[in-house]
Amino acid sequence: MHVSEQPLLRNPVLLIGFSGWVDGGQVATSAIRFLIDSWDAKKFAELDPELFYNFSRNRPQVHISPDSSRTITWPETSFYYHVDPQLERDYVLLLGIEPNFKWRTFSQEIMEVCESVGVASALTLGGVIADVPHTGPAQVTVFSSDPELRARFPELGARRGGYQGPTGIIGVIADGLTKADVPVGNMRGAVPHYVAASRNPKVRHALLARLSELYGLGLDLSKLEIASRRFERRVNRSLSDKPEMADYVKSLEARSESSAPKNEPGGPDAGQGGVGELPSGEEIVRELEDFFRQSPSGRDDEPSAGPPRS
Repeated sequence: MHVSEQPLLRNPVLLIGFSGWVDGGQVATSAIRFLIDSWDAKKFAELDPELFYNFSRNRPQVHISPDSSRTITWPETSFYYHVDPQLERDYVLLLGIEPNFKWRTFSQEIMEVCESVGVASALTLGGVIADVPHTGPAQVTVFSSDPELRARFPELGARRGGYQGPTGIIGVIADGLTKADVPVGNMRGAVPHYVAASRNPKVRHALLARLSELYGLGLDLSKLEIASRRFERRVNRSLSDKPEMADYVKSLEARSESSAPKNEPGGPDAGQGGVGELPSGEEIVRELEDFFRQSPSGRDDEPSAGPPRS
């Protein structure tokens, strides 16, 4: 870990987003990037990727600058911090890529930074692929063992999901924080499986809105709200000539109105699998995903914020 600064923080909250496991629709990583850009958060620690990544799977990226010079960007896991005297607490943001190797060493490096800045509580963000419709409000579930949060929001202490099975790196990090007596929570958004290949601004917006409510952040999410409506309209347009898929979405809407979704987001390590039985026309699902890949914007009809600021 390369530490460039040792910030002095007030009772900081750690917010975590990793690509890979539990990042359906890229909602966790894009939410953390939104906070980094909105807050102009400052990077203070960065993990050397050499020991932890298979670069043939997590490939470095080539970028061409305006003067035509080439720059290599390596897979990055970094810490940022945000201090605002108007907020009750300071915030540490951890944005990363799930490693391929040496998970215990990786997690220990993360824990040492958390201890050095005095992280007082943590919340992991994620998107779980589920059999839910893209219409209607995005479904977000939250659990936390933070006594301060639970005093204000008692529902956060409700029994967490009973998921057992393979875990992701955020599950390992959450376990380390718990053993260090740091209260840990998880926030999960349900991402419709049939648009899981596309970035999902609607679920990201829901995560950030709930986060802002919990911590009194006062985030301006107006642009994300616009992007969410555009996203829903794009999906509706793509379904207009796919009656079988449109009927399937209607069945999901009816199920959502009558009961909770099958794949309710679970604990910090609940993963991406188990979306229930897909509709008989799986090729329609692939066509819908191709629609987003081939979209002129390539993303979700919102301006790209670019890479996080250093």
